[in-house]
Amino acid sequence: MSIKTFLLSSIVIYIMISLPTMLGIGYVIDWVPETTELQKFKGYVMEGLTNNYLIKIVISIIIGAIFSFFLQNSNYKLD
Repeated sequence: MSIKTFLLSSIVIYIMISLPTMLGIGYVIDWVPETTELQKFKGYVMEGLTNNYLIKIVISIIIGAIFSFFLQNSNYKLD
């Protein structure tokens, strides 16, 4: 199992799992009229990445391990 493939796939899976929360509406900062677009963007990204992080980490590690295992056994290599 290549550690580079494992880490890269785990990070990508974690971000993909976090996307629905990042793109959702209804976050508390929406109703504060003084916030800038940068503050809203930071709020959405941080909320999306930290919401249910333990579940997302476990899922991304499992899928990353499976993905790197299958890449190792196939003829195609990313290295």
